Amino acid sequence: MAEHRGLKLVRSRKRTPGVGDYGKYGLTDAKGQALFGVGDNGLTAGAKEIEDYLRGGALSSWKLSAETTPDRPPPKARQTRKSEVDEASPVRRRGKVLDKRVAAPRKPAGRSQEPPPPPRSKPELRLVSQPAAPPVPRPVSELKLRASRGDDARALGDLLDQLAGHDGGSADTADRLASMRKAKAGVLVAELETVIGCCAWAMVPTLQHGVVGRVTLLLVDADHRRRGVGTKLLAAAEAALAKAGCRAVEAMSDIMIANSHNFFRARDYEQISYRFVREIGEVPATRKT
Repeated sequence: MAEHRGLKLVRSRKRTPGVGDYGKYGLTDAKGQALFGVGDNGLTAGAKEIEDYLRGGALSSWKLSAETTPDRPPPKARQTRKSEVDEASPVRRRGKVLDKRVAAPRKPAGRSQEPPPPPRSKPELRLVSQPAAPPVPRPVSELKLRASRGDDARALGDLLDQLAGHDGGSADTADRLASMRKAKAGVLVAELETVIGCCAWAMVPTLQHGVVGRVTLLLVDADHRRRGVGTKLLAAAEAALAKAGCRAVEAMSDIMIANSHNFFRARDYEQISYRFVREIGEVPATRKT
């Protein structure tokens, strides 16, 4: 029912009864915006509540269609056939005028002489206005994943502008790309004629867990989300980190990005810690570009 109405059913990733939002569901629209059953602490709706919500929406759509459908116009007047005109016209025979209606043989007495029923008019079709079909998105099969280059700085800077609190221009992005290459960190871009997404990761040596792979950024252009681009970027990052010897991968999910947490939960990532941030030192002056 959700798919038929262009919605997406979100299911809890919890596997232990009584923990978090185990057994709960929610609904989002095609762009990932929460519609029903999605709260700040996870999913809140049961299966019956989801079904009632979808059925209620379907009933409202049916009522709206019935109210906006124009009434059937009255049937057009039936045209008289030529044979009927001939039957009603008098007949001349050798100077005498005979009326066919009088000359017609009478039916035997005792039988009903009811006139034949009028012919039924064909039902006319009623057209209900439908919303215009959304534009067909380009297939993801044309997507190209590749390692970032130095000349990607401007495109990546434009993409990073979609992040809240982003600071820096294309020159800063170029310097940061160079620093990441020196630190043997990875930056992957998704290209569909132009750069529409990127994923950055690094290997962090820790005392308690050894070398941990950390996905520091996963960003897809707003006009190309919910088409599998982020999933492909994340899978490529996980493969690169596993090849480098990392046994665990952690992802940094921005608390201000809508639905980013559910994205990682849907791919079996679990929230096991909090991230605390504090700025230190002076912010360098923005250089001229």
